[in-house]
This record gives sequence, C-alpha cells and structure tokens, in this order.
Amino acid sequence: MKNINLRQLEAFRAVMLTKSITRAAEMLSVSQPAVSRLISDLESSIEFPLFERVKKRLIPTPEAEALFDEVERSFAGLNKINIAVREIRDFRSGSLSVASLPALGLGYLPEIISQFAADRPGVSLSLIIRGSQNVSSMVAAQRVDVGFTESIDLGDSVDSELLLTTNLVCILPPGHRLNKKDVIKASDLDGETFIGTGNWQLTCKDIDRYFDHQKVRRKIQIDTQLHATVAELVLAGAGVSMIDPVTADRYISKGLVVKPFLPSILYNLYVLYPENRPRSRLAEQFVAQIRQDIMRYASKTISHS
Repeated sequence: MKNINLRQLEAFRAVMLTKSITRAAEMLSVSQPAVSRLISDLESSIEFPLFERVKKRLIPTPEAEALFDEVERSFAGLNKINIAVREIRDFRSGSLSVASLPALGLGYLPEIISQFAADRPGVSLSLIIRGSQNVSSMVAAQRVDVGFTESIDLGDSVDSELLLTTNLVCILPPGHRLNKKDVIKASDLDGETFIGTGNWQLTCKDIDRYFDHQKVRRKIQIDTQLHATVAELVLAGAGVSMIDPVTADRYISKGLVVKPFLPSILYNLYVLYPENRPRSRLAEQFVAQIRQDIMRYASKTISHS
C-alpha cells in the first residue's frame, strides 16, 4: 500500500459529506477533475474501491463508510489543533508568569494584569512579589517569563531592558508644615523625622549619600522594607520620606501629599527576561502594554497637594 496524503483525505471527506463530485469541488474550491483524480489516487493507494456509480449517483462502499469514521475523528483532532493555533496566535490561550519588586507588584501590576486577563480569558497568569535580587534569580533560573526590578547589577543569565527612568518624590502627611511648598529641597527636611528603608531598598543608599553630601540631618526613628509601608507610615503621621512615584500615586487618594524633590534623585525600573530563551509572544505583549501605560511617570515627578 502506498502512503496516502492529507489532500486525498480532504477530497474523500468532501465527497462523503456532499455525496457529489461537483459539490465536493465547490467545497474545496478546486475543479471537478482535481477531486476525481484525488479520489482515484486514494483508491490506488489503499487498493480497494471507495465509491460505486449507480444511476449517476456516487454510492459509498462499506469500506468507504468505515474509512470515513476514522477520517472524521482525525479531522476533529485537526480542528482542535487549528483552534489552539488561533487562540495562541490571538493571545487567547497560554500562560504567563511574572515576578516583580513590590513597587510595581503591590499596586500597579494588579491593575495591568486584571485588564490583560480580561482581554484574554483563556490565558492563565501568575504574579510573584519579591525583592529585586530574588526577582533576578527567578528570571535567571527560568522560573518566570518576565521580571521587574530596580537594578540590573544582579547577576548573569538575564537579558535586561530599561523600563522607566523617573525621579523619587517627597511624601508628606496631611497638615505638614511643608505642604504649601511647590517643591521640596534637601534643606527643607533638615531635622525632620524621616521614614527610612534601611538596607532593603537599593535606592536607600542613593538617598543617604545625597543627604550626607548636602549635610542635612534627618531623624530616622523608623525604617521598613517596602515603599508602600513607608507611605502608610507617613499617612499615619510618623514622619516624611522619599519613595518612587508609582507607589506614591496609589496613596494620593488616601490623603498622602506628594511633592517634587530637587535636585532630582533618579529612580530606574528594568524589565528582565531569561537569557538564551526565546521570549513568549504573551510576555512581549504584556510588557508592551506596561511600557505604553507607565510612560506617564517617565522623567518627571508628580505634584499634588
């Protein structure tokens, strides 16, 4: 027996469904002789007849009926594959795992992920919140598809791209003496109780060096790990501080006062991908959506009072 091909089976299936060479040709958008030739080639390959002509009608043989059952099952599987391909192509299926530092992961990314998931109901997503070092390690180990950090000096086996360059902002509690100022300068914070981030945040060292250089004394009675917790402490009246504008933006509605700080202290965010592994189209689509949205924070501070 010779090998049969998909085109022969398509012609056979079309004839079985339409009971006519003419209608089968229309179904396949080919000529009638082409359908007849495909059926003839198929019969030659399988070495038994599939149809008999009775009064100008095509009558399937019992062998044709048995073969048709198998062909239908195969075409049902192909149809499932076609559906899967369309869903993957149109981002309606698949999975995406994301690791992020808290500055994005606690407030900003959940909104982006919610919108991304709503547009792709067949896609499963996971969000893991870790410090920048741990995020980099997870990306390097290929445990996640994409990561977000505030530093790229975190090891090998990752590809990094700058996501956002912006400035840290000064945050004040409601009723603070500095709330009427348009811009906060280092000298304005001399003697102020300042909520620190200890050694948890990479930007902490930049802030400390800046104030030391300006010879500004701050009273750091409380330090904590997350910018979000810093904002909560400032809202509670425990002091003032400086955090990233993405986190600060979430707390304005709660009454947090956010002011530009000059001279600016830069704050960078990076997106990481596993090195030497093709990027998934879902990951690229997700990051593209973030890039478009997060530019509202780019290279500027936010000013609210």
